[in-house]
Amino acid sequence: MPDTVLDYKNTESLQVRTHRVGTITTGLCFIGYGAAFLLHTTLGLFTYESILAAWPLILIALGVEVLLASSLKKNFVYDKAGAFMMIIMGFFSMSMAIAEICIKHAEMFR
Repeated sequence: MPDTVLDYKNTESLQVRTHRVGTITTGLCFIGYGAAFLLHTTLGLFTYESILAAWPLILIALGVEVLLASSLKKNFVYDKAGAFMMIIMGFFSMSMAIAEICIKHAEMFR
């Protein structure tokens, strides 16, 4: 068994962390949409229509993250799982808004 000596001072050069663009945006979107849905269901502060109307914030946040990553980091890749989760979150908020609209207008037809 050969003896190898690790230089613990230079371990940073061995591991180059690759930033996955979209991870921060996905986390922020989960926090934001989760807080909005929680405030809607507990306090009635937001409507589903207003939560649904906030979808452009996802694109803005993702654009800011892409610009920051491209200017600050040399190694980055796009987070495909994060993008997929944002799409699922968007469809969920749309379905919740449609459900609330249907429930509101169902009372008119009784």
